[in-house]
Amino acid sequence: MTATAQILRGRSQGTTPASQAGVPARAPSQGTPAAHQAWSQGVAKARAGRDDEALPLFERATQLSPGVGLYWLNKAGSERRLRRTDAAIVSARRAFALDPASPLACQLLAEILRTNNRDAEALNTLRSLDAATPRDLQHTMLEGATLMSLREWQQAAHAFLQVLQQRPADTTAYMQLGFALANLRKYGDAAECFRTLALLEPGEMGAAVYAAHYAAWACDWSQGEQDHQRMVDAMALMEGRDDAPAFSPFCLLSMNDDATLHRRAAALEAARIAKLVRGRLGWVAPDPGPAGYPRVVETLATGRIRVGFVSADFRTHATSILLVQTLERLDRSRFEPILYSHGPDDASPLRRRMEAAVDHFVECATMSIAEQAERIRADGVALLVDMSGYTQNTRLDVFTLRPAPVQALWLAYPSTTGGDFIDYLIGDPVLTPMAHAEDFSEKLVQLPLTYEPTDELREHPEPADRADCGLPEDAFVYACFNQSYKITEEVFSRWCRILQQVPGSVLWLLVPQADIQAALLQRAAERGLDPARVIFAPFVTPSEHLARLPQADLFLDTFPYGAHTTCSDALWMGLPVLTQMGRSFSARVAGSLLNAVGLPELAVDNAEDYETLAVNLALDREALVDIRDHLWDNRRDLPLFDNVRFTDELAGAMENIVTNWASGHPPQAMPAA
Repeated sequence: MTATAQILRGRSQGTTPASQAGVPARAPSQGTPAAHQAWSQGVAKARAGRDDEALPLFERATQLSPGVGLYWLNKAGSERRLRRTDAAIVSARRAFALDPASPLACQLLAEILRTNNRDAEALNTLRSLDAATPRDLQHTMLEGATLMSLREWQQAAHAFLQVLQQRPADTTAYMQLGFALANLRKYGDAAECFRTLALLEPGEMGAAVYAAHYAAWACDWSQGEQDHQRMVDAMALMEGRDDAPAFSPFCLLSMNDDATLHRRAAALEAARIAKLVRGRLGWVAPDPGPAGYPRVVETLATGRIRVGFVSADFRTHATSILLVQTLERLDRSRFEPILYSHGPDDASPLRRRMEAAVDHFVECATMSIAEQAERIRADGVALLVDMSGYTQNTRLDVFTLRPAPVQALWLAYPSTTGGDFIDYLIGDPVLTPMAHAEDFSEKLVQLPLTYEPTDELREHPEPADRADCGLPEDAFVYACFNQSYKITEEVFSRWCRILQQVPGSVLWLLVPQADIQAALLQRAAERGLDPARVIFAPFVTPSEHLARLPQADLFLDTFPYGAHTTCSDALWMGLPVLTQMGRSFSARVAGSLLNAVGLPELAVDNAEDYETLAVNLALDREALVDIRDHLWDNRRDLPLFDNVRFTDELAGAMENIVTNWASGHPPQAMPAA
């Protein structure tokens, strides 16, 4: 999972009609005198920031002279600023049709379309500009940003490189190029791009964070201290500013176990998002009680609670793999679940199962933030659950508008949002102990055993052969299937020391990229470990992945960002997991899951015990066999895999949350009984 793509949807990359308070200072070449007079008066009003008065004048100009593109262009600008999006699209489209050689009309239409998640139309618009009209850098930047939204990474990178050839210090182009390279899995190049940006803009928090994050993806630890210091310095410059730049707090979770820092960083980004969205839409906070949500009061009167879940990952993805059976089992006499999906439809069996698991499945991919929020409010959702946080394709923006009276974070993001727009975080006593409440801006709701559901119907395939996995038959196999950005220098050094104490052992990693493999083999050699003892696994289908897991002897977790769904997969297939618990949420998930399968002793609290236990379990095969037998033989009876129990516990927590609101109380902590 990569960092949130900061594409700045709907934000200008320079001076365009969308960002101007006024209008082009040139008279139209045609039109009646009366139309020209109305237009001139409208220009004056618009430049004074009085678009509500300017719009009727522009409307009169277009009525009197409908063939003048400039009149429609100015009308579209005022409509956009007045948040009359549909009308603005119509007017901008008319302006561009009348003057297909106008970069202003072309770019304005594209920007309005992008603001409303209509990126394919925006790209077609940008490419429809008259061929004889020169494309300026603003046009190229806008096309690149649109290509990013459409996941056309290579073409987007080419657009940003074009800008940098003419404007070598363009910080926005550097930022977007870095994201394009990261999505092309050129992590080392992406890190260098962000490091360059950090030199150009020392106070750019995003540049500092992404330089370190993508260096971690590349397992390039050569500038670790410098990368860390850049982040510290940039955060110090950011705090207290009203114009903090965008960045993803997610990236910090794999870099350190500092939960206080994680909350500080999240608070900065949450405040930025809320200010941007609320300011752009002229948002007015509703009454937080029943008076502010009359539609919710109506739906609650039916005896059922409408619960909405927001994600881009209702497809073949870890979120849906974990969630689907809980949705299927949720008591329909008490709940009416709704999925708000803004991600792709992969047409998979899991996608179809997710659609069938709920009362309503709402496609939101082409909705604007305002439209999605309005739909949720109109649906009378009492509890709205975010399942993305600051990960890629998030729509936390929707939550800033408070479409539901109670809003919560659950399952997919392992930290706090830091925002005033999420009331609760659903965890458990091991994952989110009440003693750690200060690490979260949200109030903690603890499920009794674990926060993570599982699907009892998921596949449990027959184990593959070691030969088919490329593993030596007689070796002790340590495995880690976490993504490479979680493999820190300290963790890898720890693994090398463990292998050096266990003759004949090998390390099996899920690192398919050849350049990252080469980097890790070099790091192993530098630590005195024969690189031949490091074996790499390819990406395979979910079924094939589950089948290969039993061929490992012990899963070695990473720290501070450990395994989550990957840990659940391993335990499901009988593979023991050894983890180190930390302070932060992301360093405690595996500990929660191990507790839920009756193996809390495999969750240690320091590096020394981790190394000692990893070696001892390899040398004491009888003890390890007992652990494996416990997982394999009792799988159906272990609490982690009891979905009936979990669903009942989640249902009780959701009822308590909504009842607390309906009773007129502010959000409050809800510890496990």
